Amino acid sequence: MNPELDRYGLWEGINEVIVTTMSPDGRSNAAPIGIIRRNGKLTVRVYSGSHTYTNIIGTGLLAANMVYDPALFVRCALSDVSEEVFEFITTDDARNFPVISDCCAWMLFNVEHISGGGNVLVVELKPITGMIRYQEIRPVNRAFNAIIEVVILATRYKVFKMEKYLIEIEAYKYIIHKCGGSIEKKAYELVFRLL
Repeated sequence: MNPELDRYGLWEGINEVIVTTMSPDGRSNAAPIGIIRRNGKLTVRVYSGSHTYTNIIGTGLLAANMVYDPALFVRCALSDVSEEVFEFITTDDARNFPVISDCCAWMLFNVEHISGGGNVLVVELKPITGMIRYQEIRPVNRAFNAIIEVVILATRYKVFKMEKYLIEIEAYKYIIHKCGGSIEKKAYELVFRLL
């Protein structure tokens, strides 16, 4: 057990966060990614053709941002967000690095080991530093969780253009409308506007 990771909400299994990266020429990027914690290791799977893939290869850094805004997950998955979403921290080697300005916590990682290749890289992460801005009690909200599933399906639809993903996205509408508030419902509608 790693109590520091636990404090940041990075539990055993797959933890959905918004990862921020920076290109070697200084452009910020944000994308939802699952950080996998298993057998004492932290890894992420990154797909070729994405800004995240290129940025990790180029800089060797990424930050996990713990966020509860479903619309931000949608925007980061399906579009390039504006610079105003970010603030910058200074790394140990004096680089400015983006984190989400509205996150409740962030953790910066070095990329320790890269395996795979072709379409998918598996990247092992080593924590460098982090900040917990605030902790709040958040019961499980089925609509928020459904938005995360919808975001995953939407990104697959963008890549593979398969109708089955749209059908699955539509199936989540009931849960989101039954269990969600206006924030989750607006995030669900935003998916269709950005697709």
